[in-house]
Amino acid sequence: MDKPIRIVVDSTASLPPQVVEEHGITVIPIAIQIAGQTFEEDVTITKAQFYEALEKGARPMTSQPAPGAFYRVYRELVEQASSVISIHLTGRHSGTVQSAKLAAEMFPDADIEVVDSQFTSAAMGLLTLVAAKAAQLGKTKQEILRAIDEARERISVYVCVPTLEYLRRSGRVSFAQAALADLLAVKPILTMRDGWLQVAEKVHRRSGRAPSPLVEEQVGKAAVQVAVVLRLRRRRGSKAS
Repeated sequence: MDKPIRIVVDSTASLPPQVVEEHGITVIPIAIQIAGQTFEEDVTITKAQFYEALEKGARPMTSQPAPGAFYRVYRELVEQASSVISIHLTGRHSGTVQSAKLAAEMFPDADIEVVDSQFTSAAMGLLTLVAAKAAQLGKTKQEILRAIDEARERISVYVCVPTLEYLRRSGRVSFAQAALADLLAVKPILTMRDGWLQVAEKVHRRSGRAPSPLVEEQVGKAAVQVAVVLRLRRRRGSKAS
């Protein structure tokens, strides 16, 4: 019996655990530093705990998994797979892809393909699902890579950011940019192009306009597969429902 092709992704793909299990995907957690402590995303810190720390004023820093983390995963998978396709966070904003490539070089006799998704979060998750489903259907490595390339061209990302405060803390925008956006009541809608996070549109908060016009322009009346990532902020003193 031929060995399967295995799919690897980092935890920024935001894939639900049941989806990961159903499609046989291996997830490598990124590292998060909070107040001098290092955590592994979705392993030693949950998303709820991360956001709670953020709202309390913490300044979390993220970093790509070390090559050793990839090495341990690849060492296990190359024994059971004909090929490993490892899909990761855009190399424009992270060194994750580079860490994966360094680890892959430690297995010169194995077939490990490291793919820069040029996305993050749910968009990368959708791309990973395309690869995993193709692998489960018995597609060849080249067919899977071609499916990834085709899917990348069809995926669009829109992020509605209520405040630039957290991007300022991470260093993605300056203090002046964040302060000016708040002063002018501007709510930017971000997108990703060629792996770069960019402003797609600036919406005045008082207009109440959502990113739907952008989506309509992008897809028209075509049927689409949509992934939505929400962070619902709980009001102080209220209980989670």
